[in-house]
Amino acid sequence: MDPTPPKTLILATGTAGSAYEEMGQSYRKILKESGVEVQLLASGGALENLELLKSGQADIGFLTMGYPAGQDAVNLRSLGAMFFEPLWVFTQDNDLLEGNLDSLRRTRISIGPSKSRSNSASRKLFELNGLEISDLNLFELDPTTAAQQLKQGTLDTLFITGNSISPVIKQLLSSRETVLVDFKRADAYVALFPELTKLVLPAGVGDLALNMPSSDTRLLAFTAMLGVNKDLHPITQSLVLEAAERIHAKPDLFHQAGVFPQARDQLIILSDSAKAYYADGRPLLLRLLPYPVAVLFMQLIAAAIPLLGIAYPMFKLLPSAFHWIMRHQFYRVYSELRQIDRSIGNITEAELKTHLERLENLEQKVTGLKVPITYSTMLYALKGHIGSVLKRVRDALG
Repeated sequence: MDPTPPKTLILATGTAGSAYEEMGQSYRKILKESGVEVQLLASGGALENLELLKSGQADIGFLTMGYPAGQDAVNLRSLGAMFFEPLWVFTQDNDLLEGNLDSLRRTRISIGPSKSRSNSASRKLFELNGLEISDLNLFELDPTTAAQQLKQGTLDTLFITGNSISPVIKQLLSSRETVLVDFKRADAYVALFPELTKLVLPAGVGDLALNMPSSDTRLLAFTAMLGVNKDLHPITQSLVLEAAERIHAKPDLFHQAGVFPQARDQLIILSDSAKAYYADGRPLLLRLLPYPVAVLFMQLIAAAIPLLGIAYPMFKLLPSAFHWIMRHQFYRVYSELRQIDRSIGNITEAELKTHLERLENLEQKVTGLKVPITYSTMLYALKGHIGSVLKRVRDALG
């Protein structure tokens, strides 16, 4: 992991007109306030986002809970559940509205790009209802193109996943040319697949004046989450979660304010930074410093670590070096003192007077010597030895 938080992030979103793209724009705007540049990486949807994260081409990406992550996803982590992602089925086929799925065999159906959640979910839905893929006339169109063709009559049915903020979904909910399919057996699907959630869309939320949809509509929903590379800096993960709170804590068609984000994981485990954030809120560093200053602080710490690696052994050697210097000072005096002591009985009176002067200078020098208290014993012993030799010289001079 890079020891310093990044100033640029790559966020894998989705196709044009998707909820992922809309939310990506919100993340870019909010994180820019903290000095972080967010580059949006368009994709086919959640499955491609998973691949982009695994390959390291993206730092963050919108994923869907319930996707098999695979063995190579061990380097990914989750920042938690962010919003419901219903599977919407819009159609012009009256038989399908009555619950007759066999009618899909004779209609033109768009199930979304090949690596989108709507594509894989639709195929699973067909399989569960005994429909062979080879019997269906399927198109893998992006949401915007599919919605246009549905309204023009060149498509009969459109499967799309996404949050209700998606411009395409908003447009279709208020359109007179299309009708939203009610999942009458939603409870059965949820019982079979625990990763699904049953939602009810109230009548008239698309357009109150036109009362669209005309009745409460049952939907099946996945839960979207934010996936990250596990090596993304913890401070940056917390900053992204702050942005997530501002974006996803707002009320929605299907929940009240404050329901999301949630500390949930499935297949991809919750990151340690996310666990700490959900438990305690903002990390201390972000409480004390703005993100750009926190980045600078972490850079300084990162630069200081190698210096500390060099300085630490040197600091460990300082006591030994100081001890050697102190002992060396004492040994120099003792060396001179021993030389004088050995020569006292074999020198002239003039030489004795010279020794006397040297000893008096040594005594004065040692008396003025300032040493730590731990060396006091050595200092007083040295003074005593100087005094002893000084007495011998004076006695020799008579």
